[in-house]
Amino acid sequence: MKKKIILIALLIVALIVGGTFVYKKFFKKPEIRVLETGRVERGDIRSVLVETGIIKSQVGAVVKIGARATGRVDKMHVKVGDRVQAGQLIARIDDRETVKNIDQQKAALQVAENTLAQIKLTYPEKIREAEANFTYARLAFAREKALIQKEYTTKDALEKAESQFQAAEAILKRLKDEFATQEKITAATIRETRAQLEQQEIRLTYTRIYSPIPGIISDVTAQEGETIVAGLQVANLVTVLDPTRLEMWIYIDETDIGRAKTDQKVEYTVDTYPERTFSGTIAKINPQPVVKENIVYYLSTVEVSPDEARFLRPEMTTHVKIVTTEKTGVLTVPNAAIKFEKGRQIAYRVVKGPEKVEKAELKLGIRGEDRTEILSGVPEGTELATKLVLPTAPEVEAKKSANGKRP
Repeated sequence: MKKKIILIALLIVALIVGGTFVYKKFFKKPEIRVLETGRVERGDIRSVLVETGIIKSQVGAVVKIGARATGRVDKMHVKVGDRVQAGQLIARIDDRETVKNIDQQKAALQVAENTLAQIKLTYPEKIREAEANFTYARLAFAREKALIQKEYTTKDALEKAESQFQAAEAILKRLKDEFATQEKITAATIRETRAQLEQQEIRLTYTRIYSPIPGIISDVTAQEGETIVAGLQVANLVTVLDPTRLEMWIYIDETDIGRAKTDQKVEYTVDTYPERTFSGTIAKINPQPVVKENIVYYLSTVEVSPDEARFLRPEMTTHVKIVTTEKTGVLTVPNAAIKFEKGRQIAYRVVKGPEKVEKAELKLGIRGEDRTEILSGVPEGTELATKLVLPTAPEVEAKKSANGKRP
């Protein structure tokens, strides 16, 4: 009898446990657990493109300074890391040969100028003397012609006077021609010598190397005592970098280029200053694509202000946000509250009652970094679930169990 009672009790317990399991499995309504919530609030929102960039030096900010003179480097006044000003002497090359050539040209110029002075001094005197002889011979010839008509002189005297007159005239003409010719030749010699002197003086400047821009010496390729040879290619000595003239290159993905425009605001950070945000605007967008690892990008540039350039270095990688749209005073909701269900954009509104939440279909505006604009669907102040656990429907669980038991 006791055994029957025990068996009946065990049977009753089994029925209770099994009934409870079946009820929970197939009949009890699933519970929804809301873990975190967010509120619909008015605020500012913006849409951004997240891209990658790199810091570069502007065109003209890096200058490789070379030498056109051939010779030994007598003095190198700078080293890597030194700061220089525009026009500062950087290096000096052996100039002895050029200096000697300059002295030689100066001496030749002095000789030519002295020769011209001598010509201008002596030839006018010779010409005045020849003019006097010419005048005397002309008068004598005229007198003899008058006397011959009255038969007061002889034909031989007349011919002699005429011969002397013609000789004096020829001498005067020759002296004038010589004076003009010698003056032209000597003046041309002076111009040529002066030009050669100026050329040598220019070559002398090649032995003095000056910095064309202010900046920092980033590279030195020649040292004191080394000999450089200037040929078809200029021999580089030092490189000067202006650290204040920087720009940022942004590689915009082809899927985002339609939303990028010039003058858009840009914010970016670098790894070495993660807490500092730099800013600028897009100056230009290059129409020529850049292909990297089979991905098409379009290069845009952003100028870096001198104040921010103090913290940046060329070739630094930047993490960029391009602000494409900004709105103020609009309804917004945390991005995590937006769900997609059967092609619809919905949110779960937190309410009081056994279900705790209810669905609300939304019409959205722009999507920002943390929040999304709400055009319609929920009013301001509504509390939405941003993180929740949705139970699986019983029929789905049964189907999963059935599939799991299949061999």
